[in-house]
Amino acid sequence: MSEASEQEKIDQDSGPSEGGSSETKPKRTRSAAINRPYPRRTLEEALRIPQALKEYNGGNPWPPEQVAKALGVGKGSSNFFYLTAASRDFGLTSGTRDSPQISLSPLGRQAVYPSSHEDERESLYKAFFSVEIFHRIVDHFNGSKLPEERFLTNTLQTSFGLHPEIHGEFLDLFEKNCRFVGVGSDFEIGTRGSGQTLQAALEESASRTPNSAKPPVADTENPPTCFVIMPFSERDDSHAVGFFDEVFEALFKPAVTNAGFEITTARRQGSDIIHSTIVTELLDADLVLADLTEHNPNVLFELGMRMAEDKPVVLVRAKGTGPIFDVDNMLRVEEYDPNLWTSTVAKDIPKIEAHVMAAWENRDTAQTFLKILRQASK
Repeated sequence: MSEASEQEKIDQDSGPSEGGSSETKPKRTRSAAINRPYPRRTLEEALRIPQALKEYNGGNPWPPEQVAKALGVGKGSSNFFYLTAASRDFGLTSGTRDSPQISLSPLGRQAVYPSSHEDERESLYKAFFSVEIFHRIVDHFNGSKLPEERFLTNTLQTSFGLHPEIHGEFLDLFEKNCRFVGVGSDFEIGTRGSGQTLQAALEESASRTPNSAKPPVADTENPPTCFVIMPFSERDDSHAVGFFDEVFEALFKPAVTNAGFEITTARRQGSDIIHSTIVTELLDADLVLADLTEHNPNVLFELGMRMAEDKPVVLVRAKGTGPIFDVDNMLRVEEYDPNLWTSTVAKDIPKIEAHVMAAWENRDTAQTFLKILRQASK
């Protein structure tokens, strides 16, 4: 079976199975036939394939079933199919789920065995721009900032040949990839007559990194650490799978970094962190940011341990999260919009950044939870 046929089969099998009739089948078939000229997994997700080759097989070629086993997914699953296809489409590996073996490409080897931070950054840019439609979109709009959807829909269909049914899916993947790679709103490739190469554009983009306001941290070479405690998975049906991953990547990471901190978390892909290590980092971090969304028991337990040490904390939660009586009455909790739209994230990042900065600047004078309790008991 060809890969296109396999994708068609996966899409068809993922459709509703109950209450279906022969009248609904043509609709699913038409949907399955829609051309998607882009990977259906993000670059960050696709990197799991070359990373598995590196970590578990020394960077050597490996049969797909062994790669799937290393990732903890089924070899025959649609998720593994899309991951391997995305890794291939980004130019990181050759071979997919149905190939005899999967092997690292030169670009994939550069991505997982970088000689420097710049080398790694360059490999991510090249992987992103190896997808033709991503390259064309960035070139067309001179960056990642796209017009409002009502103006964009026609352009996506007429200029780029994207079916309206997949516009939402494409835009979500495009924005996530741009955030991960660091393609900003003013990234110019110049393929339309300027003669500028992609490599020149990358160098120019790096030199145009915005000069943000000087962070409140004096030691920029050895910045203080901010340890983030938050749920690992979604337990509330109101939050889709991957919600907290997106909150960390799109919201917490830029906000904390902008405030001048090195951000750390127990949410590390590809590593088994023992509980004692988590506790050590939790207690030794200069600052802790705790996400109270869903009132996760592990988060609340870890927050209690941190508070018992009377060390500075920053509290946040998604709007709609119920209050925690003792905490809400004594400490400030900053809320963020759980929709995580580009517009809402843009508004929430500076709010959380300011919240982090305030907690750090007032760390010696602020009334901590423990101090308030001690004063009340006198």
